Amino acid sequence: MSEGVEVFANLKDLSQQRRAGNRESSAAILAEREVEFESRNEGAHLIVRHDGLTVDFWPGTGKFIPRKPGARHGRGVFNLLQLIGVPK
Repeated sequence: MSEGVEVFANLKDLSQQRRAGNRESSAAILAEREVEFESRNEGAHLIVRHDGLTVDFWPGTGKFIPRKPGARHGRGVFNLLQLIGVPK
C-alpha cells in the first residue's frame, strides 16, 4: 500500500472513532441533564424532545435540525441544549 493510501486509511479510522465517541458522549450528556430522547439507527440519530420542541440530532457529526418551522439548526450538543433551554 502506498504511503498516501495508508495515511488516508488512518485518517478515516480516526474520523470513525471520533464520531463513535461523539455518539456515546452526546447521549450521556443528554441523559445526565434528564433530556428525553429516542435513539434510532444504533444511536446515529437521536430524536430529542423537551418543552414541546422536537429536534432531530445526529451526535456523530453534531448536526441538529428542529422540527419547528423557522427554528435555527446548528451543530453541537451544547448548542442543542441552549436551543431547547437546558442549562449546560
